Amino acid sequence: MKISAKSKEIIGVAAVMLGILILQWSLWISGKRMVSHDSIIWFGVFSYFFDCLRHGILPLWNPYMNCGEVFFLNIHVLHLWDPQTLLLVFTGKLFRINSLTIYQYDLLLRYLIFISGSYLFFRRLAKYRFSAFFAFIVLSFSALCSSYLKQHGFILCFYTLPWILFFSFKFLEEKQTMSLLWLSFFLGTAFSTSGYHSMYLVSSWLVLLVCIYISKGFTFTKTGFSSNDRKVILGAIIIFILLSMNLIPVFLAYIRDTVPDVRMIEAPSAANSYPADFFNLFTPYSFMLHFEMIYFKSILASEAFLYIGLIPLFLAIVGLLYSRHKYRKGFILALLITVLLMLGPKFGLLKLFSYFFPFFFIVRNTHIFATFFIFCLIYFTCIGTDAVLERIKNPGSERGLPRGWIPIVIVISVTAILINRYVMGVYRAPLAQFPERYMAISSMLGENFATLLNSIFSRSYPNVLLFIVSILAVFYVFKSPQIKLKFKYFTLVFLVLIDLLLFNAALYRFTTMPKADLSLWPKEKVAYNDIRLPVMLPRYPFFGFAPAMQRIFSASSSRIPGITTHFYQMKDFFDFENNKMVPPETKEIFMGVTGERMKLISGAVVLPLELQARACSGLDEKITRRVVFIEKDPPERFLKLKIPVERIADSRIVKGTVKILGFDPNSMLVEVDPEEDCVFYYSDGYDSSWRAFIDGKESRVYRANMAFKAVILKKGVHIVRFTYDPRLYKITLFLYFAGLLLAAIILLSRYLFRKGVK
Repeated sequence: MKISAKSKEIIGVAAVMLGILILQWSLWISGKRMVSHDSIIWFGVFSYFFDCLRHGILPLWNPYMNCGEVFFLNIHVLHLWDPQTLLLVFTGKLFRINSLTIYQYDLLLRYLIFISGSYLFFRRLAKYRFSAFFAFIVLSFSALCSSYLKQHGFILCFYTLPWILFFSFKFLEEKQTMSLLWLSFFLGTAFSTSGYHSMYLVSSWLVLLVCIYISKGFTFTKTGFSSNDRKVILGAIIIFILLSMNLIPVFLAYIRDTVPDVRMIEAPSAANSYPADFFNLFTPYSFMLHFEMIYFKSILASEAFLYIGLIPLFLAIVGLLYSRHKYRKGFILALLITVLLMLGPKFGLLKLFSYFFPFFFIVRNTHIFATFFIFCLIYFTCIGTDAVLERIKNPGSERGLPRGWIPIVIVISVTAILINRYVMGVYRAPLAQFPERYMAISSMLGENFATLLNSIFSRSYPNVLLFIVSILAVFYVFKSPQIKLKFKYFTLVFLVLIDLLLFNAALYRFTTMPKADLSLWPKEKVAYNDIRLPVMLPRYPFFGFAPAMQRIFSASSSRIPGITTHFYQMKDFFDFENNKMVPPETKEIFMGVTGERMKLISGAVVLPLELQARACSGLDEKITRRVVFIEKDPPERFLKLKIPVERIADSRIVKGTVKILGFDPNSMLVEVDPEEDCVFYYSDGYDSSWRAFIDGKESRVYRANMAFKAVILKKGVHIVRFTYDPRLYKITLFLYFAGLLLAAIILLSRYLFRKGVK
């Protein structure tokens, strides 16, 4: 039975995806490992979302993150409304699968969506099917294969990008309206569910299209649109508008002076990439420098793991120099622009973009552009493979690799050796400077950590030798006319996989190492160059408010007993999901809040927000426990509660009782019985959409102590109900689901229509 070319393609793509699963067997299959690093946050909000839906609650507010914040605003949350995530969540609810398993497979599904779309895109651009398949293999097993497990933002931002590019190119060059329909679906979903992360995707998409257009790479057809096509175009526009409307409340929340503004302050200096990141292109195991940077402060390096393999890098240079592909100049420009964006505001382009696109003011992780950088680089690998195959298949040209390949091999080899020598030197410095830290980490891992690092770093030397031998083997095999073409293909793929699989084994181990105990290093205090620093100290309620200090999840001096699974250290996640070592105070508890987060205060200081931090910077710890700042004057009947700044010390805790009658993510009902008029302070985040009802009558909610809530009460028993009611977000969320439904109806009907079903 003869297998068709299309079937072979499908089998090949499926085999590569299966290879990823096998490579990361202990993560996806056996469950003995789990993802690490930022997962303490990503899984926290995911499990919160999962628990809420399981209990029939639509989460609008998260009382457990940053001492309470808008749920849809958190950078780790927006992706939860993606169609495939919602499908997995409801599958988990239906079949009673635990949230950790669903979370891990959601991450895997995003990666598979990314690489499958990449294959379609490369297949469209490549002259030869093998070139596209080879580029697909390289991308699948490049640094992204494991680094996305450590820094989830890579996939959250870019997992739909290949599909968006594929349908963009198809529509621009063929004017196929169904492509525009799919483009509106993917682009609208990305807009709505990525929040400010959409900047990374949209800017990369637009930069590439503009660069290709400037370089005259696009060839537009002259045919017009039929009346039926115009209807599809109108439908596509409507779908995009409906899906992307959900971005509006996110944008408004970021430009308002509300809780999330702390991210805008740390953004210009946080998580940039550095020139040293590009070492990763030549010495694969220099990703360990990221560990050195965090725990030993030895070098500036981020999480921009860029390794694609030395042979693919060689072919990328060949494509850059020798290919005449119509998009080559556009991709070169896009690659250069992406490098400058990766390097952050110090290199100018990011600041320039921020003047035209305000969202760029809050870009925190410029190294996330590394995903697009790798994508562009592998495009050159694809067209470089085309250039080599052209020499082999065209009898009129010289057989073998293009001229100049030997100098390219020498440059790559020498660069890799020199960088590796430098990396080894950088690594050995903290070994002598911080021996106690190495001993502590070794004790946790059960093996000598210095030896482990040394063995990983030193692998780059034989890696260079493998590259030289592989290039010589490829040159010999490709030049020989007696060797069949299929064997030549097999040889190239085999030699590349040896390199990439060894690299991925090390990177996978690194990205799934338990980071909870390691996060205690270094012991130096987190430095914040911000006027709010005095109110972010461990002794003060604002400590948990700062995203950089998210280990304290209470706005009080003690943790909330009822936070369940959401914010435990990494080492506890696996045990918790498997019902082992579950703390008794959290077992079988869904959500809760304690009276420790609530205070009855005898007076309030009315002071503008920008002056509150200065006013309390010199206060004694005991005083900070009984002071409340508000921005607006209280009503006339409560003016006696207003106290001047110089009388802060006179403020005191009022005697009375606070009884929690009801609590869920979006509301709280309490019975309060103060012995005198007071300010009822609740250390949960403030937002303008919070409403308070005292004995059934709506009352003003004051922003207290910069980020939290307060209401003013008379003496006596009162029933106070706090309700979070973001009306605009509810409307846009409804429109988002309407857009998904409309897209499903149109796409399904068009598919059935094309099949002749009436």
